[in-house]
Amino acid sequence: MKVELLEENTVNVNRLLQDIITVRQSHSDKTQFCITNIHGDDDMFTGAGTSDQSEKFTKIIPLFKDTYIEDFINKYPEYFRWRILCIKGRTTYSIHRDTGNPKKFSNHRIHIPVVTNEESFLMFYEQKPMGSGAQRVEYHHLQAGNIYKVDTSNFHTAVNYHPTDERIHIVAERFFENE
Repeated sequence: MKVELLEENTVNVNRLLQDIITVRQSHSDKTQFCITNIHGDDDMFTGAGTSDQSEKFTKIIPLFKDTYIEDFINKYPEYFRWRILCIKGRTTYSIHRDTGNPKKFSNHRIHIPVVTNEESFLMFYEQKPMGSGAQRVEYHHLQAGNIYKVDTSNFHTAVNYHPTDERIHIVAERFFENE
């Protein structure tokens, strides 16, 4: 399982977008924002990219209290480090995996697509591409209005091939110990 549909057509993306618009307008140069952090203060940027303390990001930032976004945090309390991830058109993340020790832990993420287009995907690789060669690549387009659980423990990336449209997801994570 790389991508699992948890809820179909249950998310009001217009309400989520209203919660996000203010943040995006006042920080148009940024593409990642924390919704939760370690201290529950106003810091939306420490830990927005990578963090080795992800499981400590459990306190909601005041800007997001009493919002529709907070409803999802309350609905999925086992997840932490809630963030808003924006990928501008014609942009690709680096190929990476989201766990420090893939033999010991799996990293599962909740993805709530808010703004998307038919040219944006999560892409999964059998191994990290190096040099020349061929391998199978699995890709998934996540539809706005749905909630997905995604295993990001192995090599993957997010891409937005659209020439102009941005892709915005709300993402949270959870670790599972491998057996």
